[in-house]
Amino acid sequence: MTSNPLLVKYNYLYYIATTLAAIIVQVFFMVEVYEFPWRDAIYDAMVHWTLLSLLCFGLLNVFSFVNPPRYQLVIVLFLPLLLVYFSVIGAEMLVNYYVNSDYLRAWLGDTQLYRGTVAYLLIASTLGFSFLWYRVSEEKALVIRQQETERIAREAELFKLRQQIQPHFLFNALNSINSLIGSRPKDARRMVQKLSEFFRGTLKKEEGDLLLFSDEIDHLNLYLDLEQMRFGHRLNIERQISESALTCKIPPLLLQPLVENAIKYGLYGTTEDLTIHFKAEKQANILTVEFLNPYDSDLEENTGTGFGLTSVERRLYLLYGRKDLLEISSTEKLFRARLKIPQADV
Repeated sequence: MTSNPLLVKYNYLYYIATTLAAIIVQVFFMVEVYEFPWRDAIYDAMVHWTLLSLLCFGLLNVFSFVNPPRYQLVIVLFLPLLLVYFSVIGAEMLVNYYVNSDYLRAWLGDTQLYRGTVAYLLIASTLGFSFLWYRVSEEKALVIRQQETERIAREAELFKLRQQIQPHFLFNALNSINSLIGSRPKDARRMVQKLSEFFRGTLKKEEGDLLLFSDEIDHLNLYLDLEQMRFGHRLNIERQISESALTCKIPPLLLQPLVENAIKYGLYGTTEDLTIHFKAEKQANILTVEFLNPYDSDLEENTGTGFGLTSVERRLYLLYGRKDLLEISSTEKLFRARLKIPQADV
């Protein structure tokens, strides 16, 4: 971001146009009101306004880059006095040197106070604007640095959460494979192949990329295949997914912890079958995903860190800045996890 306001697109054109407009107004005023010759009026206006414009241009260039932390008010009040003296007296000397006119010389003397007042106001305003521009530019730069720092920290935390999810699932899968090697070696081999395919797809995903919901479901199905090999007929999934939901976008690896949580609370600690109801639909630019599974509150909860749901909630907050996108509710018999993903307007 530039610190010189005149380097902002089109500002320098406005500056030049304003100077030319002031010259034209003064020329017509001198010719029509005071009946000066065109040559004398044009020369006088060009000398005075060009010199004043160059002074203001120099001040903008200097004080838009250098901002004294102290004595700014003193500078704004008293530096213009010195510059006004040189601009008014210098302009009069140049005009009198090239134009030999007693009438113009007398007119310059009569309007000296007016010229000095206008010059002082313009120069003081330029100084004040330069200080303000510098401060606003510094504040904008500070905001940008803070946003960049927050973005880097957010991406680092998202990466950390993702790196925690993957080993968490891997350990469970390896334990399942180990339990199948002796009794069901074919299923163990198939599980190793599925596991390899699952992690190959996982490594291709980037945290910053939103994926089609249909692609994320395909990836989730690999995980469910692994779990169904592990639990056999005990695990069933009933899907109710609308067509509109398939084209929605979703952060990668967001559904797996919810399914893993449903399996943990539905199957661990019991020998009964489990049916997980998986529902997804789009409503008013919100993708709603819901997992519903049986839950027995009387059974002792399976020991764990509770990392899955916490990681989903944290990722949603880091990505969308909201804490209401994951709703968890339970009764004595049912456990419900509802996920809401905002969709960008197309």
